Amino acid sequence: MTSYRTQPIDEFLSGIASRRVTPAGGSASAVSGAIGASLCEMVCLHTVEKAGDDAVSQELVEAGETLRTQRDGLLTLADADAAVVDGLFGANGDQRDEQQLKRAIGVPLTIARACLTVVESAEVVADTGTRTALADAATGVMLARAALRASVFTARSNLDAVPDQSFVDGIERRTTGIERTAEEHAERVLQTINRRLADA
Repeated sequence: MTSYRTQPIDEFLSGIASRRVTPAGGSASAVSGAIGASLCEMVCLHTVEKAGDDAVSQELVEAGETLRTQRDGLLTLADADAAVVDGLFGANGDQRDEQQLKRAIGVPLTIARACLTVVESAEVVADTGTRTALADAATGVMLARAALRASVFTARSNLDAVPDQSFVDGIERRTTGIERTAEEHAERVLQTINRRLADA
């Protein structure tokens, strides 16, 4: 399988809009989250270039490094999700076992956690990022939040096929916590950005 990391974007999108089973929603969510991370990372870089405050610069450098790590991880997860989906619904799809099903939940859950880290890191970007790029940061946060929601939905949609009730209950708790935390951070980020844009 070709890694989505190096695939042209038109080819990736054509692959989604095809008769193949992959890439599907999980990979699309991971790539969307990576785009969100890259937008917030961009704001960090632009701000550090212009900043005269060493403390602000260091904070944004650290946020940028976190965002870059998440961007890279999300692209890896896009490939991982495709591998899981191929295993479930591809040539060997009729030989599913419980571990495969749990992995089909675990990968999108990991995507959601990575997107949560993006949204959390964006608080620093919203507070101190250059005003001229705040709309990009807002776009990044909204993309990451949407990718998180989609990934949580995907994880939950696979729970009915898992007979292990304690596993199901644990996933329900984790997804609820991830969603709640993401909403709190995303709302703070967007409120901060709106306030800063209105005050300018």
